[in-house]
Amino acid sequence: MITTRRGFLAGGGAAFASPFLAPASRLFGAEEPARIIRLGHIGIGGQGTSLLQNFLSVKGAMSVAIADPFRQRREAAAMRVKETQGHDPELHSDFRDLLADPSIDAVVIATPDHWHVPVGLAAVRAGKDVYIEKPLGHTLAQNKAMLDACVKHDRI
Repeated sequence: MITTRRGFLAGGGAAFASPFLAPASRLFGAEEPARIIRLGHIGIGGQGTSLLQNFLSVKGAMSVAIADPFRQRREAAAMRVKETQGHDPELHSDFRDLLADPSIDAVVIATPDHWHVPVGLAAVRAGKDVYIEKPLGHTLAQNKAMLDACVKHDRI
């Protein structure tokens, strides 16, 4: 049976929860089912801020780092994290600095569309799972490159 996009989204926010629908053993290994997912946020403009606000309320997820080239956006997002989760996230002007942090498990990518695949590929290669808004890529080749990288690096 083929599910339509509308039907999928009508399932109560399934698109939002999809990164968390994988079995815990796939995400963490069988030994750590209760581990907190440490999130990094790349791009914190309008959509990135909305996603940050949503992920701040996800049980089992902690927003620990924010990367955006605009200082005011980073600082405003850090204030939201501090108010909601009670800690100060690391702030980066360059997303590559965020990706270099081995303690980050996954990243939320809310960059301009043409940056989705380049940043996503860098994240997967750095050992991070990724959440990327649509569109993933602008071509089938970009989408295939992202899929191939996820398979090669065993990332979600």
